[in-house]
Amino acid sequence: MTLRLPTRLELLAFICGFTLMTYELAAARVLAPTVGSSTYVWTSVIGVIIAALSLGFYLGGQIADARNTRTDVAWLLLLVAGLIALTTVLYPYTLPWIANWGVDVRLQAVGAAILLFTPTSFALGMISPYLAKLNVTSLKTSGTAVAKLSMWDALGGISGTFLTGFFLFGYIGSRAIFVVLVVIVLLSIALLGVRLGARQWGIAGVSLLVVVATPAYSQALDIDTPSAHYTIFEWEGVKGLYRGLSTGPSGIQSGVALDDPYTPVFWYTEELYDLVGQTKHRERILILGGGTFTLPQQLALAHPDSQIDVVEIDPGLMKIAREHFYYEDHDNVDVIFEDARTFVNRTTTRYDIVIVDAYGDADIPFTFMTQEYGKELQEVTKSEGLVMVNFIAAREDGCEVYLSALEAPYRANFSQRLLKHNATTGQEKRMPHNIIAIYSHQEVMFEGYEQPQVATISPYTDDFVPAERLRQKCI
Repeated sequence: MTLRLPTRLELLAFICGFTLMTYELAAARVLAPTVGSSTYVWTSVIGVIIAALSLGFYLGGQIADARNTRTDVAWLLLLVAGLIALTTVLYPYTLPWIANWGVDVRLQAVGAAILLFTPTSFALGMISPYLAKLNVTSLKTSGTAVAKLSMWDALGGISGTFLTGFFLFGYIGSRAIFVVLVVIVLLSIALLGVRLGARQWGIAGVSLLVVVATPAYSQALDIDTPSAHYTIFEWEGVKGLYRGLSTGPSGIQSGVALDDPYTPVFWYTEELYDLVGQTKHRERILILGGGTFTLPQQLALAHPDSQIDVVEIDPGLMKIAREHFYYEDHDNVDVIFEDARTFVNRTTTRYDIVIVDAYGDADIPFTFMTQEYGKELQEVTKSEGLVMVNFIAAREDGCEVYLSALEAPYRANFSQRLLKHNATTGQEKRMPHNIIAIYSHQEVMFEGYEQPQVATISPYTDDFVPAERLRQKCI
C-alpha cells in the first residue's frame, strides 16, 4: 500500500474528529468546579454529546442528499466556531446557576451538558455526512471513500484525546483550549476552496473576537493540570485570612492560614497531626494523597527524625504548592508522583504510620474500597503500625452503609479500630462530615476515639465497587 498525504476532505474529517474529542474533554473539565468530576459527570457529558452527534448525523445526511455543496460545509464550520465561542462566554455564568438547582448531581450534569454542549456537538455531527457525500465520486468506490473519511476522523479524535489529556491541560486552561478550537475550525474552512461572502467573514470575525476579547470571569484562580482542574481562593476566617484549593463543589482539599502556613487549619488535619505526635513509633510515615503537601510539611517540621513518603498522583500540584501554599523541600520528605493504589501494590517498604487522605472533591477512588487494597495495605504496614484514614461520610441514615463500605477493607485486615467524628449535634451526625479512623493489629487508645457499631458489610472487589451509587445515598 502506497502512503500518501490526506486529501482536503480527509484533512477536514481529521480536524472534525480532533475538535470533537478536544471539546469533549474540555467540556467535562469546566464542569468540575461547580458540578463535579465524578463518573456521573463524565457519563452525562459523553452521553449527551453522543446523542447530539447522532441527531446531527441524521439531519446532516438528509440535507446533504438534497444539496451537496461545499458552501454548506463552510457555513457549518462557521456555526461550529460560533457555538464554541458561545460556550466559552456562557459557561462561567451558566454553571453556577445550574449548581444552585438543588437537584441530584446527575440531573445537574445532564442539564449542563444539554444547555452548553449539545449545539456544538449537533453541528459537528452534521458535517460528517456532508463530507462523505462530497468524497463519494463513484458507487464502485463509495465504501472506500467513506471508510477513509471515517479513518481520518478517528485519527483526529485519537490525536485530540492524547494531545489534550497529556499536554494541553498541562500548559493552558479549558477556556484557552476553546479559543484554540475556534481558530482551528475557522482556518479549516480554507480547505474547502470556497470564497467567503461578507456575512461569512462577519461571522468568522465575531466568533474570533468573542473568544479573544471576552475576559475570563472568575472570582478565584483556576489552574488546569493533566490530571485535574483546581480552583484556588481565599476567605476570611476566625483567625485571619486563609487560602484553599478545591477540585470540585463539595469542599476544600487543602488550605493554609496566610499568617501561619505551618499550622494545620482543618479539623481532620489537626487530628492527624496530633495523632502522629502521640504515636510512639513514627520512623517511617507514608501519606497517600499529597494535596498541596501542607500536612507532610507540618509533620516534617515537627518530626525531623521521621522519614515521610508522600504519594500524589498529580505532579502539577508541586508547582501549585510551592507558588501558593508555602511548600518548601525537606530532607526528610520524599514525594512520589504515582497512583497511590499502584504504589501500595508494588512497594516493599513497611511503615510505622500510614495516613490515607486521597479524596478528590468528596470522592475517594473506588480502588480504595476493595479487599485487594486492604490486603496490600496490610502488607506495607508494620505489625505494630497504625493506619489513619480521613473519611467523609456519616453513621446515620443512608450514609451508614457508605461508611461501612469505606471501612470494609480496613476492618477486614486490621483487628483494632477507633473512630472520631467531627460532628456533635444530631443533624450534623446525619450529614456527611470528616471522620478520622485508626486501624491496627495492636490495641491502642486515643482520647476522644471510640469503637462504635456500624453496619458491617464485606469489602468489595476490584471487579465491582458501586462507589457512586453508595455515595449518592449519602448526600
